[in-house]
Amino acid sequence: MSSKLNLRLLAAVMLAAALPLCVKGAPLEVTPTDLPQGEASGEEEEDRRISDPPRDSNIIEIWERVLKSTESHQQEFDEEFQGNVKYDLLDKDKPRSFPAKCPNCTLSKEACLQSLAHGMLVYTVLLKHVDREYHNSSIVAAVKAGIPQLITQIKAKMRNADSVAAPTSSEEQQLLKELDRPDLFYRKMMAHRILRSIHIFLVDGKRSYQKWMSKKKPESFYISKPKHQEYTKTVA
Repeated sequence: MSSKLNLRLLAAVMLAAALPLCVKGAPLEVTPTDLPQGEASGEEEEDRRISDPPRDSNIIEIWERVLKSTESHQQEFDEEFQGNVKYDLLDKDKPRSFPAKCPNCTLSKEACLQSLAHGMLVYTVLLKHVDREYHNSSIVAAVKAGIPQLITQIKAKMRNADSVAAPTSSEEQQLLKELDRPDLFYRKMMAHRILRSIHIFLVDGKRSYQKWMSKKKPESFYISKPKHQEYTKTVA
């Protein structure tokens, strides 16, 4: 008799323990996935990469690498033409489509960045003419690889990056059509003019970029209230 009573009591206790698990709407306990301390999830890491602006040191490193690749241009030019054509002639008779050698960086930082990005986008198109005339040139390969990286880094610094767009297909065709002539000498000289102009543009652009980036925001200042002057009453 006592054994039956004990079994009934045990069954009642087990039933009472199981009831909370069956209550409708009871919250389920979710065990969070713990990450090692200091590690972020994939989504957090992706958001961090998008939100973090590029460092100026990275941009300058790319800039200097591209400029270094153009330093041997005059030597290659002189070797090709055996001294029969002066290198200084490349600074003359440039088409209007060439971006200004000194970017418009006097108005504001944003205007400077827009001018730099726009000029580099135009030179990206003009480089196609150079690549056609000197397909195996190491200078062309280095500049073609570096300028798009600079454009991306510069546009990331802009407040309104969408304001600077690459030339449309029709604009690109028009730019290249102006450079395409039957005269082989003309086409090769134009290719060298483009490389020479890119070098000058990058030199001036790097200087202007560093000028704006070195400027600090004006420090806030407070106008201190004048202290009350104390007057000594003179007794006559």
